[in-house]
Amino acid sequence: MDKNSKRRVKVDENNPSIQRIEERCINCGNCMRICEEVVGINHETEKEDCSICINCGQCIMNCPVGALLAKYDYKKVLNIIHDTDKIVTISIAPAVRTSLAEEFGIANENFEDILPSIARALGFDYVFDITFGADVTVMEETREFLERLEKKGKLPLFTSCCPSWVKYASIFHPELLPNISTTKSPIGIQSTLIKTYFKDFSCIDNDIISVVVAPCTSKKYEIINGDTDYVITTQELAMMMRECKIDIEALKPASFDSLLSKGSKAGVMFGRSGGVMESIMNCAHYYITGKSPEMGEYHIEMNSPIESKTYKIGNKSIRCLVVYGMKSLESVLDKIGSYDIVEVMNCPGGCIGGGGQPLIPIQKLEKSEIDRKRLLNNEDAKVQFCFENRDVVELYETYLDRPMSQKAEKLLHCNHMK
Repeated sequence: MDKNSKRRVKVDENNPSIQRIEERCINCGNCMRICEEVVGINHETEKEDCSICINCGQCIMNCPVGALLAKYDYKKVLNIIHDTDKIVTISIAPAVRTSLAEEFGIANENFEDILPSIARALGFDYVFDITFGADVTVMEETREFLERLEKKGKLPLFTSCCPSWVKYASIFHPELLPNISTTKSPIGIQSTLIKTYFKDFSCIDNDIISVVVAPCTSKKYEIINGDTDYVITTQELAMMMRECKIDIEALKPASFDSLLSKGSKAGVMFGRSGGVMESIMNCAHYYITGKSPEMGEYHIEMNSPIESKTYKIGNKSIRCLVVYGMKSLESVLDKIGSYDIVEVMNCPGGCIGGGGQPLIPIQKLEKSEIDRKRLLNNEDAKVQFCFENRDVVELYETYLDRPMSQKAEKLLHCNHMK
């Protein structure tokens, strides 16, 4: 059968996230089935010379012959580390710690404690945890939400941390773009703060290259107009480790670098569906009442791709909706006006099911996502809430003044309408 038939998804040469090895493709149609039936992309409107892709990489995870792959950038990063005098930082997303072990045949292990040692062994100058950026995202997004709620602004507010969702909205539902939070994603905030706050306070004169390790191929698309220079996937980090002959067993636990230190449990929860909403509700409780909530008071367990909750905080009743998968989102859009805030992620279970995660047998994907979610939920954290993170508090006291200040809006927010 002609490989140019419509049975498979189109992959443009300039796609920043995904590539196809033509010789491997057997034209089985699984990529198109996943894209249409699981992700929920309508290819009916696709033009001959332009493919519709939200860069999520679910086609990669479900290709039975490995014909679809992430675009690899890790060799560029290694070249910069070894051949330039630039300061190269690496920031690691929470979902990565739950899955990197899988790349080395180690089951159900959280690599958080040795990730800093791995990164330093690879030659990175500074090692950060994206959970710090996630904590700042919660501080900003919660304040933005409460201001819209109080001033009767555009509601419901949609979360903005999933670039595949934001791109989907721009293609299929541009009328929803004003509803999407202007707060940058955790990696966007992290890289901006590295190149401003961290650079200023550390008195660094050299150019800084900000590298992020993410479970997500869509982040490679997101960074095109941002402060992040490179995104490498969990798979790529494992490739770097193998090529540089990093001996995992010889590494000792280490800490992330300070100033942008490890975030709270709230930041860790960004790695799974429901975690963003949970973190925002905890922060809203603090903003409204001036007190920390009880542990687990706003916990959201995703027993299905769509979950809704209504919380009473002070004198406010907040109607929440959490959705993963664009097909699931479409099924509730006609009722979206019934909610005040909506968390949307594209991949199954959230970032833990991202297209940059380790390639495992298709029939084991669902179990793997359950294991990764459990690892995140069980992770111990010295700080539970973003507003209790001393480094986050110091960031606002010394640099940003307050969430949604003029400076914070300039550095940490963006315009989805452009």
